[in-house]
Amino acid sequence: MRALHLNLQESSLESLAATEWTLSQARSIMILAQVSEPLPINELATRLRLSVAATGRNVDQLVNQGLVDRQEDPRDRRIKRVSLTPQGRAQVAHAHTIKRASMSAFLDRLEPEDHERLLAALAPIQARLEPTIKLQKRTS
Repeated sequence: MRALHLNLQESSLESLAATEWTLSQARSIMILAQVSEPLPINELATRLRLSVAATGRNVDQLVNQGLVDRQEDPRDRRIKRVSLTPQGRAQVAHAHTIKRASMSAFLDRLEPEDHERLLAALAPIQARLEPTIKLQKRTS
């Protein structure tokens, strides 16, 4: 299990390194990629478990990189809402492509019977996680 964890962690770090994002920026981008509406910065801060000030600095950097758009809430100008730009969405898609390639390379190194056993073992885990993921997307 430790070797599997280290391999998966390494592939995650490789995909992060390819983007040149900080960990906080990557987490911000991934959260924004999962929501259907722009998030208030304070909500993003809550999800990141960071202060609003730290989240604001993160957002400033991502806005400067053209990955995130920040706009005033039309109902309350004190609230700033953030969302991914098309460039930000493209970067997320690219990061996912790198991650999938890394996972495929890992799976390709397995013997066919081990690959099948792994998929069979993961099926009930995936089945349990899917309702949670769907709920998170609906409430996001």
